[in-house]
Amino acid sequence: MRLGLIGSYVPKKCGIATFGRDLINGIKDNLPNTEIVIAAAETGNESYQYDKSVVAIMKTVSRQSYRQAAEKLNKANVDLVLLQHEFGLFGGKWTKVKIDGVIKDYPTGDYILETISSLKSPLITTLHSVVPHPDPDRRKVINQIIDKSVAVITMTQNSKTILIDDYAADKSKICVIHHGVPIKTKKSRSEIIKKLNLNEHVFYLTMTGLLSDNKGIDLVIKALPAILNKHPDCHLLVIGQTHPQIVAIHGEKYRNSLIELAKKLKVEKSITFINKFLETKDLMEYLSISSLYLTPYRDPEQSASGTLAYAIGSNIVIISTPYRYAQELLAKKRGFLVPFEDYTAIAKIVNQLIDKPKLRNQTKANIRELGKIMTWTSVSKIYLLLINNFIS
Repeated sequence: MRLGLIGSYVPKKCGIATFGRDLINGIKDNLPNTEIVIAAAETGNESYQYDKSVVAIMKTVSRQSYRQAAEKLNKANVDLVLLQHEFGLFGGKWTKVKIDGVIKDYPTGDYILETISSLKSPLITTLHSVVPHPDPDRRKVINQIIDKSVAVITMTQNSKTILIDDYAADKSKICVIHHGVPIKTKKSRSEIIKKLNLNEHVFYLTMTGLLSDNKGIDLVIKALPAILNKHPDCHLLVIGQTHPQIVAIHGEKYRNSLIELAKKLKVEKSITFINKFLETKDLMEYLSISSLYLTPYRDPEQSASGTLAYAIGSNIVIISTPYRYAQELLAKKRGFLVPFEDYTAIAKIVNQLIDKPKLRNQTKANIRELGKIMTWTSVSKIYLLLINNFIS
């Protein structure tokens, strides 16, 4: 079997690039003879050294490169193409949307239509974000992608409902398949603590991913004084480099503002910033020694989160704001939700969980079964079952 993949791809440092790589590896683990042909999405100023599976590069500044990508995939005679979709990955027009009285610009990524409209092979699309009540421009793009696709994958039931209600999508086309996660490391906590030069007697709170204001890192820093007052052995790990798009415009102004906030609140000695995009193996080690994981994100409509999925796969107790993905995955007592922008609530639940180890253990037991079915081995098997429905 020969599959095409469209999306960002490693070595680019982004969640969808990692997702694509891990999906491919999972498929190959289940079906070793699978060949992969990739059309990689880049911005105008990006340039990466890919492996030989990448046969086309789609530049956000070049509509023609999207047409050429379709030609390359067709020439490779792939049996089916997997599209990893996120509006910001692809080039094209931008649209203005008024939110809470403020007009903001959003990418439509409509150049991707140039590619998929010319494909000769069946297309399965994974939607990494699903915007509810969409503006006309983005709704049109998604509707055309759905029309072209033989199947559309979302990562939650809520996203499926939005597609049916807000996009009038054919529900028979939509499948819900979890975001995949790596298998939890088998190394002992003591072994990893020693390797990472950390303290075995410290209670680690962890946040990961590309740094941006949406992550709510400042809220956790503001919660630290009340946490440390009761539990001085707590330490916050903030793992990840600043988002490249933010660095390109503002440099490290955002990260520096977090460091200054920590100093102002006199909690800087209880925070470690690890300014790296870690390889999956290394990230999983940090997660394995963490006691609590936090995603107090600011966007209530966020419909997927690789970092939250990884925390579930690592069987960590999670505290989150109630964005769409977190609401669904942390239901049934699999985690704890706090109101948006409420650092007092974060401090309260952290202190409660530190004081109640039985509650932490019960929550981890509730998470465990979900984590097992989210491994890339399991998820890629479901992808293969779906793929096989459309390959003659």
